[in-house]
Amino acid sequence: MCYITLMQRNQGVVLDEAFSSIQRVETLADQARNALCAGLRQGLLAPGERITTRRVATMLNISLTPAREALNRLLAERVLDQGPNRTVAVPVLTRTRYAELCLIRLELEALAARHASPLISAADIDRLETLFDAHGHAFATKDSKRSLQLNEAFHFTIYAASGLSVLVEMLDALWLQVGPSMNLLFPAAFEGRWTGGRNHRVMLDALRARDAEALVAAVRKDLIEGRARLNTVLPAEAAH
Repeated sequence: MCYITLMQRNQGVVLDEAFSSIQRVETLADQARNALCAGLRQGLLAPGERITTRRVATMLNISLTPAREALNRLLAERVLDQGPNRTVAVPVLTRTRYAELCLIRLELEALAARHASPLISAADIDRLETLFDAHGHAFATKDSKRSLQLNEAFHFTIYAASGLSVLVEMLDALWLQVGPSMNLLFPAAFEGRWTGGRNHRVMLDALRARDAEALVAAVRKDLIEGRARLNTVLPAEAAH
């Protein structure tokens, strides 16, 4: 309940009115933006890929107006790039930019993991076990899109358990900038072992033991190893 005091100075009367909280319903533009963000985070849209208003409208079965609004919002947030002739494209992540993002992520993801360790529920840990198994199966069957989706779900189940909503939003924005470039890891990634599985297993064991430091170390190791792999396929600088 939101309480607002209305001052009527000309009548010398103070009225206390209680207003019911307003439930904000997501608009079509909100939903379109969220869908595009999910696609970016999970690698469904590739670096350099052009996105048109008509394509967004068709993919999401909406009209051109909310599709255009969603793209404009992502341009304003610098999630997407404005190209020539009013074209919109997925940014190309460079090694320099990625190094900066990883520097920030190492600290913030460690912070989220440390806070999550004593708070995460048994149900969430069980869910992580399910995600772990599904992720391993996706890798074994060379399903790159599913693998990326499950990897994100695994990490954010942990981070959300921290209860630090602002921090989780910041991490979401950072993952949003890296997601499209994760496409570049496949299919070469399938040629080796699923190294991410080893780190995720350690995270699970640490969570069950409520060992915050072991969890943080595994989270950081997972990011560092992922950075080494992705750096081999990222351009040094964006093409002009």
